[in-house]
Amino acid sequence: MKPMPKRKVVKALRAQRCVKVSEQGKHEKWRCPSRCGQHVTALTRHTEVTPGVVRSLIEDLKCLPTGWLQ
Repeated sequence: MKPMPKRKVVKALRAQRCVKVSEQGKHEKWRCPSRCGQHVTALTRHTEVTPGVVRSLIEDLKCLPTGWLQ
């Protein structure tokens, strides 16, 4: 897995209808779409998202379809 620009990650989250629920602190918190609403993940404010954070996003939002963040 390679680093990704944050704008691409945000675009993928919005395409899956995820909602930003908080901007406090060093991270943004995103919640999965209303069909589930139980999974929340944190996204750093950096312009580039590291491979570890990308893996964490995929794992945290496991209700989203496979391959949503490519």
